[in-house]
Amino acid sequence: MSGDARRWLVDAVGRALAVRARVRQVRRFVADQPPAPSPAPPDGSRVRVGVVQLEAQLHDSALSYAEQMHAAVTTLARDGAQLVVFPEDTGSYPLFGLLPGLARLVGRGKPDEAGAAVESGEAPVLALMRVMTPTVRRVYQAVFAGLAKRMGIHILAGSTLAMDREGRVYKEAHLYDPSGQLILAQRKTHLFPTEVAWGMTPGDEIAVAHTPLACIAAPVCMDHTFWEPVRIAWLQGAEIIIDPAADPNRFSWGLQARGVWSRVQECPAYGVHAMMVGTLLGVTFGGRSGVYAPLVLTPRGDGVVAEASVADVPDLFCVDLDLDALRPLRQERLARLRPDLYGRYLPSLYDGASPRALQESER
Repeated sequence: MSGDARRWLVDAVGRALAVRARVRQVRRFVADQPPAPSPAPPDGSRVRVGVVQLEAQLHDSALSYAEQMHAAVTTLARDGAQLVVFPEDTGSYPLFGLLPGLARLVGRGKPDEAGAAVESGEAPVLALMRVMTPTVRRVYQAVFAGLAKRMGIHILAGSTLAMDREGRVYKEAHLYDPSGQLILAQRKTHLFPTEVAWGMTPGDEIAVAHTPLACIAAPVCMDHTFWEPVRIAWLQGAEIIIDPAADPNRFSWGLQARGVWSRVQECPAYGVHAMMVGTLLGVTFGGRSGVYAPLVLTPRGDGVVAEASVADVPDLFCVDLDLDALRPLRQERLARLRPDLYGRYLPSLYDGASPRALQESER
């Protein structure tokens, strides 16, 4: 297929998907829903967080996707949640069902075939992402910006796909405020090996959002396996650090604890871990969503504030976070940092951290 023919095909598929998505219908659906009771106004001392352990579903219509997300948000908003948190991939792969025939390809065990028709030298999955991203983002933004405004709450809407002008594809977490405005867009900075193989691109910034609730950050999934993204966010003031995750494994506490649970022991903050569960596009996801804190701030001294009632299946729960209890611990830890020591090694410590340099140092 020639380059011109390929571009024509991509544009044609993109236009067909935009029509199929019916974003206006999605906006009307969200706007027509009755609002939840108003949450308690932010007072700077306590935050009520709702966590979604989301069932992975492939949606063949944007309206069915909106209905699933609305049901979760409404339940938690009625329970008083001021901030609702969704997992990684909430706004991406579930909407790939908008592409006709994808479910059949997955059923045959050949998900790459959906992108093969528009492949231009890169992996077929990346080609598929490039076709799907504009429509997926429009639906995702319409749903979550609308729900945040309708319910009068903050929503960390998991992650969606982003694409720059050069065609690079990223994962990007979005935080919406009660007016429906996007106030934080955090691109995933440490990709899963599969995402690297697909040709996705890592982000290169760590952002925080200073909200009336608290200072919030949301590094995505694998970012929490490394301590640096959370330390960067924490030094920018983050008090609630969110880990939206989609782990292609059944629940294992040891495996999961390498994420935000560990990070908030190093950087005193509250950690919110929202998990995708179930099977989507032939991949089975699992985990047990939780809210974590430094050991001394938890009832059993184990760093766990609250958890989903069971792992690997859908669940919802709310919990109150005491920021007044956190802040003295945060200040104590800040006072004990040793920038005079660290400055002798950083950033020079990382100058030799390329894979080749590390291999040479081990010889």
